[in-house]
Amino acid sequence: MLKHSYDLLSIEGAPEGDRPFRLKGILTQQGVDLLARFPMLAALPALQSPPPAGEEVRLLGLDFEVDPDRMTVSWEATGPLAPLAQGELSRLRAAVERFAHPIALRDGGIVYNLYQPPVPSLRLVKHMARLLTQGREEIKPTTCTLQVTTRCQLVCFHCSAAKYKTRERSELSTEEFLSVIRQSLDMGIFNITFTGGEPLLREDIFDLIAAVDRDRAHASMFTNGLLLTEENVARLVDAGLHSVMVSIDDPRPEVHDELRGLPGCFEKAIAGMQRAREAGLLTALSTYVSGQDVREGRVEQLIELARELNCHEITIFDVVPTGSLLPMEEECLITPEERRRIIAAARHYSALPGYPNVVAQSEVEGPECAGCMGAHSQFYMTAFGDVDPCDFMPLTFGNVRDDPLEVIWQRMRSHPAFVVHADHCLMQDREFRREYIDPIPKDRLLPWPACEELKGRPNTPPPVKLNLRERCVPSAGKVRYKTLTPEGDVVSRAGSCE
Repeated sequence: MLKHSYDLLSIEGAPEGDRPFRLKGILTQQGVDLLARFPMLAALPALQSPPPAGEEVRLLGLDFEVDPDRMTVSWEATGPLAPLAQGELSRLRAAVERFAHPIALRDGGIVYNLYQPPVPSLRLVKHMARLLTQGREEIKPTTCTLQVTTRCQLVCFHCSAAKYKTRERSELSTEEFLSVIRQSLDMGIFNITFTGGEPLLREDIFDLIAAVDRDRAHASMFTNGLLLTEENVARLVDAGLHSVMVSIDDPRPEVHDELRGLPGCFEKAIAGMQRAREAGLLTALSTYVSGQDVREGRVEQLIELARELNCHEITIFDVVPTGSLLPMEEECLITPEERRRIIAAARHYSALPGYPNVVAQSEVEGPECAGCMGAHSQFYMTAFGDVDPCDFMPLTFGNVRDDPLEVIWQRMRSHPAFVVHADHCLMQDREFRREYIDPIPKDRLLPWPACEELKGRPNTPPPVKLNLRERCVPSAGKVRYKTLTPEGDVVSRAGSCE
């Protein structure tokens, strides 16, 4: 049995002549005057009659007990202020119970979902402490996705970052990325996800991963899997990577290869995933599905593939008309019935022994769960420093070379589109697209400035006009036409290959 005890708030008697006591514990590290935030603390007997100098009395603790054999966890708040934490503790229990089963034991805690901290862990308790002291009114992100490079070996028809790439801008330096990581941690983020392009093409990726303080956050990475060599996997483990998500577009190898533009890349990605799993990394299969995939049973086939590969988790994104697919709204948007079928499959297989945890965007970003996470619990940053609500939404609210992250976050939060939290993915909302996405010129570099005040600022994306040339490529029913820019960017439109 593993036992963990966290000191949220204690009182220590101070030496004579100083203030008669000092407050200690994780709650005191949240940048909040606790006595002003919680006036009832002054009435506590321990504060009215502090302990002798050097002695300490715990006012609020969190105690966890983990059974690694049965993979169960129990927890309780302790001390005279236990009722203060009861609400957040209940929410934590409810969140954990949403998932059918634990998937791994890491750092002495149980992992239920690769996007969330283990239960328990110091980063989870620090997140709870932030909620207790700052409240839920002040919305802060818990996740950031950092595109570390636009470079990639593949030419995927659905690439969400296809229209971000340009030779007219320089990607952030190592020091600039390290600053972004520090700022993210200071904002309370506990999940920092590295993506691309292909993040392993960036030579300093291991240093960036190692810069994520594991007491405050964990580092994850999305990859095409082609560079998950034994050497790179070992370096990822040494750097402290928490989990790796390998992109597989289709359970049929030949279709995956076609959609990614490289013969043999399916087998290479699978081999890389297996090396990561064998080295002890938490591994996931990351995929997306269209309406046609739902109707033809590929949701279930992809989950079965993840099981065969012994993945810890599979994430199923809805196909979203963004990036290469930006013009294909009508062809891409899935129907409510197709969404219900995805959710039903995710719940069914997650509950089966021997299957990986299934995370479905249709469910997570739906009204019964988190809703739209963009500008609410997460943000996305391009390799050039543009900060967007998410990696599917090509609207920027500022650049980290011009403003601190906190300033950009507040600008994003105050925008009319995000003042009220949407209970669904906004990029799949036709009204939102009509107002904010459709007006974006179709042949311009992305992301597009969301506010007039950003236009003309030093590091706002320049109004580059993309010179497109067309090439017809059949792609297994997911899209029928794609076009390439001279730089290799891919954009798509509806059409046929005749």
